[in-house]
Amino acid sequence: MKKSKIREIFTFVYLSVVQILVMLADTCFLFCELARGSGKTTHILASRLDRVQNSMPGAIIVLAADTYRSIFDNILPGILEYFNEHYERGVYFEIGKEPPRHFKPCTTFIADWKHTISFCNGCVVQFVSCDRPESMLGKNAAHLFVDEMLRIPEEKFLERIIPALRADRSKFGDSPYFMGISGFSSTPNFETDEDWFLAYEKDMNKKLIDHIQEIAYEVDLRRQKLEIVRKSLDLEETTTLERFIDRWEKRLADLRRNQTFYIRASSFSNLKYLGIDYIKNQIKSIKDKDKLYTSIFAIRKLKVKDMFFGKFGKQHLFDDGYDYTCIDKLSADEKIEDSCRHLIYYDRSQPLYAGYDAGPFSSIVFAQRKKVKKEFRILKNMWVYHPDQQDELARKINDFFEGGRKVLYIHYDRAANQKDPEWKKYYPGYKDKGVNDTDAVLLKKELTALGWAVHLLSTKQKTIFMSQHYRLLQLLFGKQDKKRDKILIDKNECEQLISSINHSPLKRHEGRVILDKSSERLPFEEQVYNSTQLATAFMYLLWGEYYKLLPDSDQPDNIPIGAGTYMS
Repeated sequence: MKKSKIREIFTFVYLSVVQILVMLADTCFLFCELARGSGKTTHILASRLDRVQNSMPGAIIVLAADTYRSIFDNILPGILEYFNEHYERGVYFEIGKEPPRHFKPCTTFIADWKHTISFCNGCVVQFVSCDRPESMLGKNAAHLFVDEMLRIPEEKFLERIIPALRADRSKFGDSPYFMGISGFSSTPNFETDEDWFLAYEKDMNKKLIDHIQEIAYEVDLRRQKLEIVRKSLDLEETTTLERFIDRWEKRLADLRRNQTFYIRASSFSNLKYLGIDYIKNQIKSIKDKDKLYTSIFAIRKLKVKDMFFGKFGKQHLFDDGYDYTCIDKLSADEKIEDSCRHLIYYDRSQPLYAGYDAGPFSSIVFAQRKKVKKEFRILKNMWVYHPDQQDELARKINDFFEGGRKVLYIHYDRAANQKDPEWKKYYPGYKDKGVNDTDAVLLKKELTALGWAVHLLSTKQKTIFMSQHYRLLQLLFGKQDKKRDKILIDKNECEQLISSINHSPLKRHEGRVILDKSSERLPFEEQVYNSTQLATAFMYLLWGEYYKLLPDSDQPDNIPIGAGTYMS
């Protein structure tokens, strides 16, 4: 048949080699370690979800992530993009509300449809997360989808997510996907990310997978030919092809059952779609080699670095910081507001403490102390960069913490006390608001105009040497002392701060400890994750609150409470 005739029958869609290999293998257990731009959610996860639900009518499928909020913010948009592009909502699928009457019933009673994706065959997708153990209660899932596995600790995966896999084998056991797992992640950095799921790669029978993909390819060719001969009304050929497909589809199902396919691929796997310029731009823009290796090249970086926050680790993070009271009232297709009201550990009746690093790139981190529990929790990080400055930063602070007590104590570095900061050359309009005002005073004025009571704790301070900061960090993040506050950072709300900490190399020069701040020469938009900016603001906060823990030899002379800066 001529190519023009084929185009009348089929819709042509481009898929990368990786996307095709995943569809051909399609085993019970699938693990994809894929770099940026690979179409992971829209072209692999979503299409796999479609095949799995179609194979098990009436089943419950679980969609899991490290946090419940991550499902709304990072996973659902890509899934909905796929289904909206290929199907009609309300006819084939529905999200966030009770499905239409023509949908077949699910085998499990669903009381609340707000957080579901339902399909016309009765299959329903429900959401679970590590930070909500109660979300697993009563789940009888036939298949499990997990995204960004590098954020999920192994013990939480085994204790909080795997138990949801317990569907009725008598109802869904014929499906090759029954009791399977579809896991997705970018390549982990062994210093900062979870990497336990890499062990699944050893479970793959490469020779068998090759055979499965070869057979699946031949079956797909017959499916194409079948549609063509049906149009030509060739009944004899149609019967022959139907028998071939039926026979080999059953064999494929048996081969795929309980098998594992693990694939790791770089951004180059989708080069035809992304274009070579995308790769070149990523190489130019990502100055941090570790991030370039993992996010673009999918190279597992093993090197252990000598970092300024040398004793900082996963034990200083918490991931149970969300209150889902408000989110539970939303349907799955609604957007979650970025607000302090979702934070469990934020006490609206108490003031906030902040570390502020001023300049063309301004960063700030917020914390509250839990005196009874001896905890100092870092709740949020924010930033602005040229041309935005104090006015925009103040608006962000006010919008996020609206509804709480508007009292703020700020620690900052000596540079924020300069009366004519260098950054004003980037933003000359601010001279009209007070040419002699310092960075700290300007931020205070902007917040005061929004109803805040701001206390500047770092006026008239002297130089604080980098070695003093380093020794304090070693103390605070070292062996825990019950008499001392435990420093804890919100893993989800302070992702950029954590990345900044992990991008803060230690240098030694003439016997002195120095924080390598060369990353602050990156373009502003790249500094958020890849520079020392937010980590520096964090240092000022910790210095201001805890410098008195240092020995007398490290105590600055005549320095006011809260002072902190950095000098080599």
